[in-house]
Amino acid sequence: MIKKVLVTLLVTVDTEDEEICPTGDPLSENVVINVVDDGFFTDPVEEIITSHLSDYVDHTKRVQMRIDDLYNG
Repeated sequence: MIKKVLVTLLVTVDTEDEEICPTGDPLSENVVINVVDDGFFTDPVEEIITSHLSDYVDHTKRVQMRIDDLYNG
């Protein structure tokens, strides 16, 4: 049986590290997003929402909406 699992991570990003975050934008370039974008995982992995920690309340609302979209097509 295949199940979907939602994993929430808090990632600390050194925006001055030109290898991990060359543009300085931690929302589009960080170790997690980079690995997902590089196709490292053999199982399907999808980025749902990425936001700053200070935007946590809005983030959780957007995650809920995205999950609803996934379940309801």
